[in-house]
Amino acid sequence: MYFKSIIYLCICISLPVLFISLKTAQAQTQVEILRPVDRLVGADSELGPVRKLIGNVELRTENLHILADSAYQYLEVDLLEAFGNIQIETDRQMIWADRVRYNLVQDASHFTGRVIVTNPDVTIYSQELFYDFVFEIAEFPQPVRFEDENGILIADNGIYYSLTDSSSFKGNVQLFDNTQYAEADSLIAIRSEDFAELRGNVFLFDIENDASLAADFSRSDSTGFREAIGNAKLQRVNDAKTDTTFLSSHRIVLQDTDTLSVVDAFDSVSIWSDNYAALADSSRFDDTNDLFFLFGQAHLWQEEMQLSSPEIEITIVDDEIDLLRSTGGSFLVLPDSATGRFNQITGDSLFIFFETGDISSLEVFPESEMIVHNKDEDDNPEDAIQLSARKIIMYFSSSDIDSMRVLQSIDGRYIPEAQSPDDIRLEGFIFTPDVRPDKPERWLNPRLNPNPPDLPFELPTRYIIYLESIPKVEE
Repeated sequence: MYFKSIIYLCICISLPVLFISLKTAQAQTQVEILRPVDRLVGADSELGPVRKLIGNVELRTENLHILADSAYQYLEVDLLEAFGNIQIETDRQMIWADRVRYNLVQDASHFTGRVIVTNPDVTIYSQELFYDFVFEIAEFPQPVRFEDENGILIADNGIYYSLTDSSSFKGNVQLFDNTQYAEADSLIAIRSEDFAELRGNVFLFDIENDASLAADFSRSDSTGFREAIGNAKLQRVNDAKTDTTFLSSHRIVLQDTDTLSVVDAFDSVSIWSDNYAALADSSRFDDTNDLFFLFGQAHLWQEEMQLSSPEIEITIVDDEIDLLRSTGGSFLVLPDSATGRFNQITGDSLFIFFETGDISSLEVFPESEMIVHNKDEDDNPEDAIQLSARKIIMYFSSSDIDSMRVLQSIDGRYIPEAQSPDDIRLEGFIFTPDVRPDKPERWLNPRLNPNPPDLPFELPTRYIIYLESIPKVEE
C-alpha cells in the first residue's frame, strides 16, 4: 500500500491570463469605418445622437478590429454597441459574441450571447462576460468553460483579477484532463504562484493511479504541498486491482519534493485495507522507504491479531505487510484459531516478521512477558504457560505458534486448566476488535459527472470560419 500517486494529484490546468485589451482612450468619433455598410442611419435616442450601421459592419479603433452584423455608435456618450455574429480582434486575442456593449468612459464592456475568447494559451466559453479595463477584472456571471492544452475547467460563475493574476470560481467547479479529475463547490487560485484552494465537496481523482482524495477543503502550492482538511479521506487501488486502502482523518497533508515524498494524517486516523486495519492519533507514510508509521494510542489488526503501542512502524512490500515494529510499550494479542483463547505478549520493543501476508516470527524485548495457551491433538484447550524474560522469540506456522525461544532472566509458571488460564490477563491487556475499522460502505466517488460536458452552445458562424482557416498540423 502506498499513497505516492495522490501527491501529484494537483490542479494542472493552467488558469488563464485573461488580457482582453479593448481599452481605448479616444472618443468614439475616432472609430474608423473600414468598408461601406448596407445601410447607415442617423437617429436620436435617450443617450443622444446615434449612428446606426446595419449590415456588413467592419470597424477599427486604436486597439481593436470589429466585424458585426450591425453596430450603434452613440456620439455624445462614448458608447458603442455591436450586434449579431460579432468578431473582435486585438493584439492578444480573438473574441466572438452575439452582442457587445462598450462604455469607453468607464472603460468597461459587456459581452452577451455566445461569448468565446481565445488567445495562444486558452479558449473561454460563456454566455456573459463583464470586463473592467481600469482594474483589469473579468467577471463571468453565467457558466464558464476554460480550455487549454492541459485540460478543461468549468464553473457556474467566476471572476479573474488580472493585476494579481488570481481567480475565483463558484458553483459546481470541475477540472478535467487525461490523467486526473477534480471537483468542488468553489476554487480560488493564484496562477503566478501555482496556489489553489478548493472548498466544499472537494474530490480529486488520479485516473492513472486509481487514487482519490476527498475533503471539505483542500489547498496546494508550487512546492509540492497539498493539504486536505475536514472529513479528509484517501483511497487507492493497487496496480493489480487486488487491494484497496482507505485512510480517513480530520487533516491530511501531502508533501512531495526531490528528497521527500510523504503523506501525514492527523486527528482520529482510521485505516482499512484488504490486508489489515488500524487506528491512531496520527500517521505518516514515507514513500521513499516504503514505511508507514502510526503514532499515539495506535492499534493495528492483521487477521485476528491486534497490536497496540504508542508507535508502530510498518514496512510494506508489494501491498503486503512485511515487518511490524513497535516501541514504547507494546501489547500483542494473538487469539488461537482453534480455541479462541488469547495468547498475550508484551514488552518494550516488538518485531513481527511476515511471509506472504502471514506471521512467520516475532521478537519482543527487553523485559518481555507472555501467556501462551496450549491445546491437545484435538485442538482442545488444556493449559497455559506464563513467563517473563529478557527476550522472547516465537516462530509460527499457519499463523499459529509453532515454537519459541526464551532468553535471559527467565521466570515463569505453569497454569493448569483447573485454574482457568483463559481468564488470566497480563497487565495492560488491550483487545478491542469492536473498534476495528470496517470496510467502507461507500468508496470515494465524484458528486458530479466526471466526463467533460458538451460546449454550452452552437458555435458562431464567424468562429467556425476562423477555425477552418487555422492551418492543420500534420501528424
